[in-house]
Amino acid sequence: KKMGITAKGAWESVKWHFMSLKRNVYQDPFTVVGIGDMSGDVFGNGMLLSDKIRLVAAFGYARIFIDPNPDPKVSYQERMRLFQLPRSNWGDYNPTLISPGGGVFLRSEKYIDLTPQIKKLLGISRSKIEPDDLIKEILKLPVDLIWNGGIGVYVKSSRETHFDVMDFHNDTCRVDANEIRAQVIGEGGNNGLTQLARVEYSLSGGLINTDFIDN
Repeated sequence: KKMGITAKGAWESVKWHFMSLKRNVYQDPFTVVGIGDMSGDVFGNGMLLSDKIRLVAAFGYARIFIDPNPDPKVSYQERMRLFQLPRSNWGDYNPTLISPGGGVFLRSEKYIDLTPQIKKLLGISRSKIEPDDLIKEILKLPVDLIWNGGIGVYVKSSRETHFDVMDFHNDTCRVDANEIRAQVIGEGGNNGLTQLARVEYSLSGGLINTDFIDN
């Protein structure tokens, strides 16, 4: 975690993909969805490699973080604090620094009430949602980057079944690759997508490598 080797390596791939879009991750603000917590080696280090990151949503093992309209500078400093805080999770994020309508929600809740700002971010009209369905909606957001620094297979191809994936713990929050609207996926974590999912996502115009290149 101190050296951040894996995250820095994966970030080179992210930079390369953004260069092909004629964008600079150190000059141009860009939206991100994250898989992981700031205490994690790959996720935490990666989310500190640019102060232009607008992290609109992320989820870890126990909590879901949503910041519909983040301030890049303010949120960067708070992510730095969480990174340096031993064993931190999204529940340690200062709620006063989250933009209106956002918040941190437990994945153990039966339902999560959605604010107007979150409904607008997700593009849905329902007033409440189950946590795993909320994760699905987050993964489908039209952001610039999905940064995977967590554990688990969250994307399969539309031709695969959940049984094909063999990661039963995440069956209820997994989406198909043709539903992903992010422009770029950076995989500091291993096997966030199946290999067929990477092919399907890439054929639809998404920018991604095989995970062993990023990792």
